Amino acid sequence: MKQTARLEVPRIKAGASHKIGLLVEVQAPELPSTNLVRNPQAIIFVVDRSGSMGDGRLDLVKNTIGEMVGRLAPTDYLSIVSFDTEVEIHVPVSPVGTHTPQVIRRELAALEPRGGTNIELGYAAGLMQAGLLPEGIESRIVLLSDGHANSGHQEPEAFARLAANATEHLVRTSAIGIGEGYDERILTSLADAGQGNHFAAVQLDEAVAGLQDEIDGLLERSLRDVEIKVTAGKEIRHFSVKPIGYVRNVENFANGSHARVGDLASNESRGYAFLISLPALRTELGTELVFEIEVSGTNVSNEQRVTQRSELKLEIADPAGFVNPPKDEEVSAEILAYRLAEIKKAAAEAAYRGDMVGAKRIIQQAQLDIEAVIRNIDRFSPRLRSRILSERDELNEILNYRQVEFSKRVQESSIRSARSKADPRKGR
Repeated sequence: MKQTARLEVPRIKAGASHKIGLLVEVQAPELPSTNLVRNPQAIIFVVDRSGSMGDGRLDLVKNTIGEMVGRLAPTDYLSIVSFDTEVEIHVPVSPVGTHTPQVIRRELAALEPRGGTNIELGYAAGLMQAGLLPEGIESRIVLLSDGHANSGHQEPEAFARLAANATEHLVRTSAIGIGEGYDERILTSLADAGQGNHFAAVQLDEAVAGLQDEIDGLLERSLRDVEIKVTAGKEIRHFSVKPIGYVRNVENFANGSHARVGDLASNESRGYAFLISLPALRTELGTELVFEIEVSGTNVSNEQRVTQRSELKLEIADPAGFVNPPKDEEVSAEILAYRLAEIKKAAAEAAYRGDMVGAKRIIQQAQLDIEAVIRNIDRFSPRLRSRILSERDELNEILNYRQVEFSKRVQESSIRSARSKADPRKGR
């Protein structure tokens, strides 16, 4: 694991309050190419089999799941659940090695479209399967649906509470919406609160990329449970450190914060942004403020916890003759990229209400913001340059979405921006 940290500015003026950015970049180790032994993981597929999943939709999902199960280790756990207004357990949660590929294919083949859509019932069955796992096994529920819930819970908030509670038991939830008719509010709530991904497979073949991404996320991570702790060298009243973008959990304390930010794939580099709020500081308290940055994570290849620390110094300058220093453009750009998540979310919500004019106006303003950053892109690292250009291209694409798909695709894009995650349709 490697980490670097940098502040948005090197100095601030004494006697004035400030908000400054902090960027912590983490690079995960590379997984060994052979002889990797990792802890077992579980994946639970919860598949909507309602009548609307006909016309090839269910067949594609079944075939894709069948192909991807072969990538799991014999010691990994698998379960396959289907739902309409009833639930059927096709593969009870158990080690993959206890099933032959023929048995799994036979169980999948038994899935045929029928009935209505009770997402609550299906999700509850998936959670029940996760609850049967041996203690300490992490699991991922992948729920696939093409419809609106027409029985059971139908409020997004109810699903968010279920998914959030599940994370306390090492269960994360991803959701793949299929077609143009699914309820993006429910699936987004499940994925966001469940610390997973939301994928909008508006075109049927996109579901393959969404499922592939879930398997890759399980099998290719090399650094898990990454945590970043930011601590000021002295206690300061009205001081705070707030992560920007998605984190699994954050704990604030008197002179800093402790954020649990998730996992990284083999050799992946990612930037994590924070906003430091400082009250008016007097030079009598000292001419610099020292921050300690501590990054830790578990190396998947050997299950060892690794920790790295670094220090950053912020000068507190006398107001007399003070000149604002230039900002670190990369820190500012990373913060903007994360803030696009909330901007996109606002656009998606406007579109869901039927206000397409307002939704597109929000995206057009974001385009202006990103173009201002791109003027300096030659000075960015390859990682950040790629992220900013991808965001620019995606904003351009969003303006061409049809009304029927706009909210779904932009909700997905929002979640990816919050997690600094690339679009799996476009490779890596």
